[in-house]
Amino acid sequence: MTRKKKFRSRNDSTESVSRYRSERFVFIMCIFIATSFWLLIKLSQVYNVNYELNVSYKNPPAGLRLTEVTDTTLSLNVTARGFSILKMNLFEDMDKLDINLDNYSIEEDGGDKYSIYTSELTMNLGQLTGIDENKIKFSKAVLSFKMEKTGVKEVPLIPDFQMNFASQYDLYSQVNISPEKIKIYGPQSALDTIHSVSTEKLILNNVSGDIVERVSVKNPNPSIYSIGDDDVTIYFQVAKFTDSHITVKVNVSNLKYKVQTFPSQVEVYYTVAQMDFNNVRSHQFIVQPVIGDLDIVHAEELPLKLIQQPDFVRNVRIVPAEVEFLIIK
Repeated sequence: MTRKKKFRSRNDSTESVSRYRSERFVFIMCIFIATSFWLLIKLSQVYNVNYELNVSYKNPPAGLRLTEVTDTTLSLNVTARGFSILKMNLFEDMDKLDINLDNYSIEEDGGDKYSIYTSELTMNLGQLTGIDENKIKFSKAVLSFKMEKTGVKEVPLIPDFQMNFASQYDLYSQVNISPEKIKIYGPQSALDTIHSVSTEKLILNNVSGDIVERVSVKNPNPSIYSIGDDDVTIYFQVAKFTDSHITVKVNVSNLKYKVQTFPSQVEVYYTVAQMDFNNVRSHQFIVQPVIGDLDIVHAEELPLKLIQQPDFVRNVRIVPAEVEFLIIK
């Protein structure tokens, strides 16, 4: 008897692969759901966790400088559900504790000794994590450190900036900074060497209008000095400028001889803000010969100098810079 050979159709093969993928997806989803339920159960349970923290301090009050830290380590015990523990570990570095002294009430214990109560730390940590304050316990009720009182000096504040302007734009007036002076605190011997303080470097590009910027003050040595203001305001007045020129008569009133110059008038070239363009007048410029040691009797030309100009023009030059002359007897 002849046996017939069976063949699987392409449709049967595709259907088998599809069934396999569907079964694998269902299996993976079952594992995911089971794992999720397991995590929810675990995270909803209450845990008791201990941490060892390295303590550091920053931002002592103005007029005081941190000199010695007595309590550098602190133990923390937290009793809370797993969700809260996970949140705390995700968003906080639980190996160290940076204490910003600006945010705490500092107790003066006499002399150079100061302290803060960890009850404030407990309250802040509770607000941050949502854990009941009664479930947060620090190993110490008080953290101690030493600070010394410092001298104070008021010094000028120098803006440090770099401005790259759009075409034809430039600063219109002097840069203003508020406040113009700042208080710096530190040992008196060190304060004697400080004559000014600068801002952090400010870089502005393609500037084409007025700018107001809040900039941090640069502490020349944070380990020695503290500064009264962390940041200041800088004002930049910017304008569009154009080049122009005006005809000005040569003024020879400074000569002891009666002189006629050739030419009698010169061109004064300058740059001016467009807002001031119509305010320029020839009488605002005074051009005179420069005598000095010049022997005017034997000289052939008189060099010229601009001795007066409006405050709002810049890049001024005289053409020609020298003129011929004739002494009139």
